[in-house]
Amino acid sequence: MEWVRLVLALSLPALLGILLVARHIPATPARRWLITGYGLFAGLLLWPLLLRLWAFCGLPTGFWPPAFFGVLLLIILYWWPQAHSPAGGQDAAIPPPGLPMTRIVRLLCALLLALLCLRLLSLTLEVIWRPLFPWDATMHWATKARTWFELQAFAPFVSNEEWLRLGGEGVFTDHHADYPLTIPLWQYWLATALGRWDPSLINMPWVVCYSSLGMAFYGQARASQARHMEASVFTFFLLTLPLLNTHVALAGYADLFLATAYGLSLMALHNGSQGGQAWQWRLAVFTALGCLLIKNEGFFWMLTILPGLWVARHHDARSVLLATAGIAAVVPLVLWLFPADIAVAGHSLNSLDLGYRPGALSGILRSLLVLGNWHMALWYLVFLVALMVWKRPGILAAAGPLVASLCAAGILFLWLFTVTEYAVGAIRQTAVGRISLHLMPGVVFLLLVMQTQLRKTEGRTAARESAG
Repeated sequence: MEWVRLVLALSLPALLGILLVARHIPATPARRWLITGYGLFAGLLLWPLLLRLWAFCGLPTGFWPPAFFGVLLLIILYWWPQAHSPAGGQDAAIPPPGLPMTRIVRLLCALLLALLCLRLLSLTLEVIWRPLFPWDATMHWATKARTWFELQAFAPFVSNEEWLRLGGEGVFTDHHADYPLTIPLWQYWLATALGRWDPSLINMPWVVCYSSLGMAFYGQARASQARHMEASVFTFFLLTLPLLNTHVALAGYADLFLATAYGLSLMALHNGSQGGQAWQWRLAVFTALGCLLIKNEGFFWMLTILPGLWVARHHDARSVLLATAGIAAVVPLVLWLFPADIAVAGHSLNSLDLGYRPGALSGILRSLLVLGNWHMALWYLVFLVALMVWKRPGILAAAGPLVASLCAAGILFLWLFTVTEYAVGAIRQTAVGRISLHLMPGVVFLLLVMQTQLRKTEGRTAARESAG
């Protein structure tokens, strides 16, 4: 019976998210993949908000009352009339790439899909068999979930100082009492569904998040006019990144969720800027705001979407350069002029201990280019960017919004690990890998876009030469 409740606890939010997203995505290549990928992630973001609203209204806690309410919402969404987008205009369907799949391409795509299913199965078994292990999980994520499960009430968590001042009366504390509650609420929800604290099964949302990332990536790859083989290869590339897989197998960190939210926003930003579809802009904004619900750092990644939105309005190479140069100039100015005692997203300049740390840059390069964290993704990025600058600079301009946002994120990343106290995370390789994970879905999507555009450009050049 507990497995039935576990499946219901996972599938109910997923179905709600899928139904919500399906109402916004018109006919487009790989629509089912887009709906499932973004819908699964919408469920991961929205269900904890529903639990918080449920508790705020003073309604009965436990598993069945919110579950019955979720079923009611599901029925309402299913039967509620849907306003369909017009066939033309901004929401027109994107024409699929013209070449049909040959038998060998179908076989190769099927092989990659089978390998990914095998990888998903092995990661799921790791989550089921392995108890809660990561440091952050036991220090400030599962602490809240375990407390709420045992009390069956959402007791407040406060800073260490506030807890001491109150003598622990009615409040609790951990290392990050001010972090968003999405992750611990999911662990609480699954423990409540099981009726017991299970340090393994409470981490099943990491498997859902992994699946969501892969499906959404493939869907957006096809929506960007990538061929089936291109979309399949790069989806396989993303979902087999060693450190990303580690964050699923050793579930408990929130970084996979933040990487998914930020990556899904970047992908929708790019495709929305190319085709002008309003539903892509809605997906981009929704997932960007979702970053705020996962970690405090999500606020800063959300801000990096803004340069991409600005470039999307102008859409030329000059705007990309201006946006990147502007961010490079603004970040040090903010660090210099911003009041040091004002905290933003849980951090103040006083707490960052600003100053250049020798050795941090080599630690970053070692993590990105030497250690086996990302296959050869960053080397491939360096090669493609150099090739674009040399032969096809217009391709980088075509991906301008995506490039601008990733450049802004890269600048913030470099400042974080070279001039703040977090540089120790690069020197000792304790944090630089998992923070760079936040950017990797967007980086791999940029690789796909550049590869696709290069193929199209070379094809047009060859056609002109043969015609001439």
